[in-house]
Amino acid sequence: MNETLVFAQVMTVIVISTAAFLAIGLVTRILWRRGSVMPIRREAHYDQERQQRLEMAVDTIAIEVERISEAQRFMVGLLSDPASARQADLASPGRVGRVNTPH
Repeated sequence: MNETLVFAQVMTVIVISTAAFLAIGLVTRILWRRGSVMPIRREAHYDQERQQRLEMAVDTIAIEVERISEAQRFMVGLLSDPASARQADLASPGRVGRVNTPH
């Protein structure tokens, strides 16, 4: 009878431990799912004034980029034509040769 009582106690501990582990696992899973649910997103408020400011900024940037590219094309044209560079040097008689500037 003593062995039966010890066996019953061991089995009780095993059953209670297994039930506790299963309960912990289920509670963890339920809490994990509840915490990972994405909140419902509200629709973003459409702001017409902000949209217009953004469009104006993009247009302004596009115009400035076009001006920069035109200036770059002009400079490439000047640098690639040595005759026009010589004429510019001859047009200013007061300037002779290179001018060293301090850095």
